[in-house]
Amino acid sequence: MGPRPGPTPGTLDRLGLAAAMVLAVAVAAAGAAEPAGLATSAWTLESVTLDDGRRIEGLIEPPAADGAGLRMVQVIRPPGRPISVVRWPPLDERRLRSVVRLPAAEHEELARRVHAFLDDRRRAAVAEQAVTLARDREDGPWRYTGPAFDLSSTADAQVTRRAVVALEQVLGGLEALVPPGDRPPRSRIEVRLCGAAAEYRQAQRELGVSLDSPAFYVPIRSLIVAGGEFPTVAKAAAAEEETLTAVARTYERLDATLEERVRTLAAELEIQGVAPRDRAELVRRARLRWERERTAELDRLAAARRALAVRVRRSWDAFRRRLAHETWHAYADTRLRDGAAAGLPIWLDEGLAQIVETAPLEAGDLRLDAPDPDRLRALQALLQDGTSPPLAEILAAGQERFIGAHDGTAADRGRAYLVAWGLALDVAMLRPVLVRDAATWVRDDATVAAFESLTGETLDRYEPAWRQRILALRPGRRPDAEPDDGVTPAPTPAAPPARSPRESPPAGRDR
Repeated sequence: MGPRPGPTPGTLDRLGLAAAMVLAVAVAAAGAAEPAGLATSAWTLESVTLDDGRRIEGLIEPPAADGAGLRMVQVIRPPGRPISVVRWPPLDERRLRSVVRLPAAEHEELARRVHAFLDDRRRAAVAEQAVTLARDREDGPWRYTGPAFDLSSTADAQVTRRAVVALEQVLGGLEALVPPGDRPPRSRIEVRLCGAAAEYRQAQRELGVSLDSPAFYVPIRSLIVAGGEFPTVAKAAAAEEETLTAVARTYERLDATLEERVRTLAAELEIQGVAPRDRAELVRRARLRWERERTAELDRLAAARRALAVRVRRSWDAFRRRLAHETWHAYADTRLRDGAAAGLPIWLDEGLAQIVETAPLEAGDLRLDAPDPDRLRALQALLQDGTSPPLAEILAAGQERFIGAHDGTAADRGRAYLVAWGLALDVAMLRPVLVRDAATWVRDDATVAAFESLTGETLDRYEPAWRQRILALRPGRRPDAEPDDGVTPAPTPAAPPARSPRESPPAGRDR
């Protein structure tokens, strides 16, 4: 489709009580069965309470062979944010005020989820290396054939493998979130990964697309084109890492020869007739200068590596989010369509793509349990200042309203996207009417009547209630950084834990 607004950077407040109260409508209580709509239920956790009153929730593991203490894996799963775990050292059972265990079946399900999460993290790097790539000639594009898509890439092998794993994970998560049932794929998904910005711009020109986004989807060809800055950032980062490594090795070699250089200095001073006491002082000062220089340089290298890792991670996160967004469009287009014509209403397709974009992916599941804080703030601002378009316009809008090709300005297009996101959030999570079988969503008519049929409520009653639900939410906070493996080192028990057009001419849709 057309270009879409990306998330607005910024540090946001933690999801507050009002949001939790509203989300409670969609998210089932702990221990409940499958939640209504597409929302993700909370995990049912075990717990221990220490004698100082602290409560630790997570998985109680079987005792160690030596039986030393109770073993606990704390599970931290903030709404809308990636999960992490804390492995505690064995807890002295004499220090436990209470222990709450789950029934055997629920304990086994919790253990399966926790271990699946840990296994996913352990396998992440291995999975990338396991991707089999081929190419016709040494300087030709990499090619990959998977169960659901074919990929061609001019990015380097590491970036290509990383993109393949991300695509496979998102598609697997989508199949679990909205199973396609017995529908055969309408077509295979094609993916083109551009290794340079110039190539990505050329691909846009070839497809008649002009947008500022790292990826877009062309429905008539079932084609995702991805590029943006990440392949360039990754290539530059690899070169910078080589330079940092070379400098670090230079200092390692110099450090290894320090004693030899000190002896040489002492011998030269002796030849020059310097008194023994003065020689010792000069040698001591030379050693101190070297240690200060080495420490300062190693600190500089460590800071440079941290900054490099942050830059790569942020670029990858933006790229991965957009890839997930476009993958939803490709999945909905090729797996959820009813025959050649009927597909999802445009507003719902656009809204769900934005929800999928920011959903954490854990143990093969896309987790929908909190609104994206950036979009929520922006939509609330529209509702409060009166610039939000009426829902009737968005429900009946065609593709041009979202791509801004005709009567929509860039600002209007952004408002349309936000409202579509807010509507999808509502019907999927807040006041859920969607079910995991998308057959009930597929409609030829993008009309108010179709929406009223879906929600079971007239639009004049729905719209003011929807506005109140959105305004009652409080934006959560997305962390600036997450542990690489999702496993936080445990504290000691004495300390608290560390906390698209339907079928259109070959013009792309950026979704």
